[in-house]
Amino acid sequence: MLKVFRGATVYTMDETNTIIRNADIWVKDRKIVKVGCETNVPSDADVENVDGCVITPGLIDIHTHVGIWREVHEQINDANEYADPFTPQMAAIDGIDIHHFSFEMARRGGVTTIQTGAGSANPIGGIWSILKTGGSSLKEMILTEKSGLKGALGENPKNVFGQQYKKTPVTRMGVARLIRKGFQDALALSDLEREAEIANRTDLAPFIDVLEGKMPLHLHCHRADDIATAIRIAKEFQVKLCLEHCTEGHMMLEAIKESGASVTLGPYMLPSSKYETRHSTPEAPKLFYEAGIPFAIMTDHPFIPIHYLIICAVEAVKYGLDETVALRSITSEAAKLAGIHNRVGSIETEKDADFVIWSHGPFDTQANVIATYINGHAVYEKESERTCGQ
Repeated sequence: MLKVFRGATVYTMDETNTIIRNADIWVKDRKIVKVGCETNVPSDADVENVDGCVITPGLIDIHTHVGIWREVHEQINDANEYADPFTPQMAAIDGIDIHHFSFEMARRGGVTTIQTGAGSANPIGGIWSILKTGGSSLKEMILTEKSGLKGALGENPKNVFGQQYKKTPVTRMGVARLIRKGFQDALALSDLEREAEIANRTDLAPFIDVLEGKMPLHLHCHRADDIATAIRIAKEFQVKLCLEHCTEGHMMLEAIKESGASVTLGPYMLPSSKYETRHSTPEAPKLFYEAGIPFAIMTDHPFIPIHYLIICAVEAVKYGLDETVALRSITSEAAKLAGIHNRVGSIETEKDADFVIWSHGPFDTQANVIATYINGHAVYEKESERTCGQ
């Protein structure tokens, strides 16, 4: 059945960042089929009046541990395989609990798409996945099963393995050596050996996928020297790089821009709990924008709860980032950086019907999520009476 949402102000977040007032959004078969003003709605359509509300695309957080970081009832979370520093075949899909409360938190905050998986204890931690935050099964929710190979530089792997478990890596040099070794071993294989590694899903298979451009390398890096190491490794092996956190990136913008790496910024709304995050600043998104470097803003859930993703964007605006750029960083730009912009990230015809109905503009202090839709179905609705006022 055709459903029409009538009368809202729609932030399309398309290439032109069009804002349509008194708009109609037509939804059918899980897709957006039309967006416009005062459209000629068929008599048999289900029309929902959202006059006075604001509609944005569903929010996207491309760096989280939603559904895999247990948070409450387990002493050891499922996001880090502490038995070994080198665990490239740890796949997010084997650890995600779609019934975990973090998914409900995401929907309540208007977050419809996430990237989730291994944490940052290991120099090489495993394979990330991208999925919707609502659906009846993991298979239905998955957008990209293998969205990147996750690794980490800096204090996390040093402290976990060098200090806690008294094994390599003890130093930053040791961390980088482990990351390089996977690529070096993969490059040494013949074509037949590569095929066998992939078929048998060995520890080298993810490195082969990265080398062949099938997925990027995601590297956790806070300090400027760790960012430089990440760029150096990616350049050595000619692989696509995603800089995760990039906390001191504002101190080396030219090098990052020249590298062509993707950047995901955050979380910057936390106290500096470790020395390497002492230069964290909510001004970073503005500085990256001024330098012409595309970026997404993230929560790193559970370190900032996922439903505060919009607040992270608001904080960047308070520190000088343009509102439209901020909203793009958690919708269309995030989708583009994650390679899922053909499906989500903007309100356009033929895109998935993932959107959020807000009581006010998303950067208004009074803004509440009235409802969150995924594939045209309401996955969250505010219990109180729906009231909107722009």
